[in-house]
Amino acid sequence: MKELIFDKNSRKVILIAILSVVVIHIAQVVHASVTAEPGSEEEPLVSQSYVDSKFEEMAKKLEEAEKRLEEIEKYGKFEALELNKDQVLIAGASAELILRGGKALAIGGEGGGLSDITSGTGADINTDDEVPLNHLLLVSRDDGRGLRVTSEKAWVLVKGPYTIE
Repeated sequence: MKELIFDKNSRKVILIAILSVVVIHIAQVVHASVTAEPGSEEEPLVSQSYVDSKFEEMAKKLEEAEKRLEEIEKYGKFEALELNKDQVLIAGASAELILRGGKALAIGGEGGGLSDITSGTGADINTDDEVPLNHLLLVSRDDGRGLRVTSEKAWVLVKGPYTIE
């Protein structure tokens, strides 16, 4: 087999080519480490502060979700109330009311009365109309709609926001 003989110029060219490849490779590694997102495939190692920041973000999202769940639980089921004569229940937007016992008069708002879902007629129960027992009433707006108790006691189921005066 023939022996390869490199002259001085050939050796310089080969050395420059090898050094060029090494320099290009180093530049690519440095560039990738600077531009890579921590935790990505290009940069799998992350700092403790990065991990802590991600945990803080998740904790904030979890806290918000818990607040929403509390609100859903609060307004997602009926609450039984016992009211006395002359007490007024003012319901907020999207509240639902059912008079289970006693007597009460409706209180309408600027946009109308209480929507009587049970009646099937589409008619509102307007201010000073007697509220029928066991009818599902819907309050469409937060404009002061509700009911005033006229008997000694009344029992009302409420779902949604309300205040008692």
